[in-house]
Amino acid sequence: MGRNEIIKEYRKLGKRNYRKKSGKIILEGYHLLEEALKAGIELETILFTDEFQQKAVNRELLACARKSGSIKVSSQKFKEIAQTESPQGVGAIARLPRPAAVPAFENCHFILILDGLQDPGNLGTIIRTAAGAGIDGIFLLPGTVDPYNPKALRASMGGIFHLPVLQIDTVESCCAFLAARNLQLIAADPRGEIPYYSVDFARPCAVVIGNENRGVQKRLLKQADIRAYIPLEGKIDALNAAVAASIFIFEYRRCQHFSC
Repeated sequence: MGRNEIIKEYRKLGKRNYRKKSGKIILEGYHLLEEALKAGIELETILFTDEFQQKAVNRELLACARKSGSIKVSSQKFKEIAQTESPQGVGAIARLPRPAAVPAFENCHFILILDGLQDPGNLGTIIRTAAGAGIDGIFLLPGTVDPYNPKALRASMGGIFHLPVLQIDTVESCCAFLAARNLQLIAADPRGEIPYYSVDFARPCAVVIGNENRGVQKRLLKQADIRAYIPLEGKIDALNAAVAASIFIFEYRRCQHFSC
């Protein structure tokens, strides 16, 4: 593939359909590339500017990726194709990582289920938090934004390379998976029955975080063993999805450390 074709493909990979069709993604920015290399992600081509390679630490990053092809582009050209508002002058086309499979979730103790999240920043932040807390993995239900959306990838700060993320076809198959493994289903619901800190996290469980506007869908609310809420004292009746997910994740972790 020639230089111009590679640049055109980089731009196209901002679209979900093209990522799915080509089996490739964009990794943009120093930190994301660094995490990808640590995780052994296959980089196909790196695009960088002359300004980027002026710093020694940036040259070291490019050297670490020396097995990949590389193209130097002007700062103006990189700004034209970049997926960030303030690009750092480096990005890569990479092979889509092999998707997580059901066996990766055997013998799990805590799974996060994301139900129709639409904001890529929320999704990426949740993935980053989940990876940092070391939970067993994440299920993505239909309607959830692509975890390899460039904005989601940046927000995840490479976290998606360090924990299983599985896209589930139907709510029914998700519930069947949980039932077969005796995992309690906990729905994060502002109108729930008990506060999140009263949940028995000693029992293996899955916590579902709903869409930013509608919350957890009714089918899952009906299937839930527990509907737990986060007590709020102010005039706001619900939290951001990423914040809510973080509260449940670290309450689980607190209970693991202190044997709640």
